[in-house]
Amino acid sequence: MMLSLPQMLGNVSKANVQSPDDWAGSVTDVLRDAAIYHHAGNGFYRAQCDALGVDPAAINDINDLQDLPLLPVGMFKRPDAQVLLTCSLADVETETSSSGTRGVPSVARRNSETVTRALVGLIGTYREFFSLSGGAGLFLNPSDSEASEMGLLKDLNILNSVFDHHAYLVADRAFDARAALEHLSRWRGHMTRHIVGPPFLINRLLRFLEQEKINVRLDPYSMIITLGGWKKHTAEAIPAEGFRERCHDLLGVRPGNVRDMYGMIESNMLAVECHLHRMHVPPWCYISIRDPGQTGKELAPGDTGTIAIMDALSTSYPGFLLTDDVGDVETGTCGCGRTGQVINFRRRGQGGGLGHCPVSIERYLAAGTTAIDEAPALVKA
Repeated sequence: MMLSLPQMLGNVSKANVQSPDDWAGSVTDVLRDAAIYHHAGNGFYRAQCDALGVDPAAINDINDLQDLPLLPVGMFKRPDAQVLLTCSLADVETETSSSGTRGVPSVARRNSETVTRALVGLIGTYREFFSLSGGAGLFLNPSDSEASEMGLLKDLNILNSVFDHHAYLVADRAFDARAALEHLSRWRGHMTRHIVGPPFLINRLLRFLEQEKINVRLDPYSMIITLGGWKKHTAEAIPAEGFRERCHDLLGVRPGNVRDMYGMIESNMLAVECHLHRMHVPPWCYISIRDPGQTGKELAPGDTGTIAIMDALSTSYPGFLLTDDVGDVETGTCGCGRTGQVINFRRRGQGGGLGHCPVSIERYLAAGTTAIDEAPALVKA
């Protein structure tokens, strides 16, 4: 049985174990509905569809999704990025920005409907993959100025809602490893202890334990959850398997309980590792791998290329994004029992997501239409 978007969000576990055919039908349906919505209410996106001769209502199966126009994530860095909005500026509830490590920060604007959907989806995903209920969370979050993607901190902070107790450990751009150990010691014997944060900070805690010859053993069900990559700290980066081994050797956490996640501030998609360390794409999203030299072309399954993310949750702007990240995708049934797509993220790209739309913002604005002019019809609907 195929699932609607509310059914997926209401039962994330069920949505992750649909039959392959039902998964393909469900994700096609929710993304077609999203594309129809943005085509109707967003003049800029409609111009992209018209330029490519694409009618979202004509999407019949999963192979047709590759025809939908994509917005390069570099467009979110532009001062005129409000033209991307389907909602009006007055309806924007949050503006999430990256820190702009490559220069200009990206700004992603979300209305209340998108924020609610994203929160429900995130909490359901966390509960499905981590089975967390209670315990204590030690957050090794960097300060905003040190974080390469402030927006992704929000994704981590939502984990607060599942813990009985938590503490933040980064202040004034400094990370105090001894303070981290004090918290872990205080919680010992009272609740299961978990550590959350970017891998470079968790690695600093591991280095401190190693140098000081301190032996810490967390609890049987403790988890280490990472997000955000190594960013500016690539010199410290170690392969995922080695990182998990260090977490096991120095903190006693089972390798299967060391989990990474992949996302970006411009999208509501957060892919999460299962215990087999395969990164699962949420059932309301579809990953399309594109030829870097010809981004309108989808590559064959297993081929490595530019990652395009299609997300059904966003009503504030079209969630059909061309990233500058590189990876590949597999479809089928994972050894953990879940179906759908598994993404293999390879590396951050160098281009800043500066691919081109069929119709540029300049050309669209020069034609005398703006997304703001289109919005009243949407409000009346």
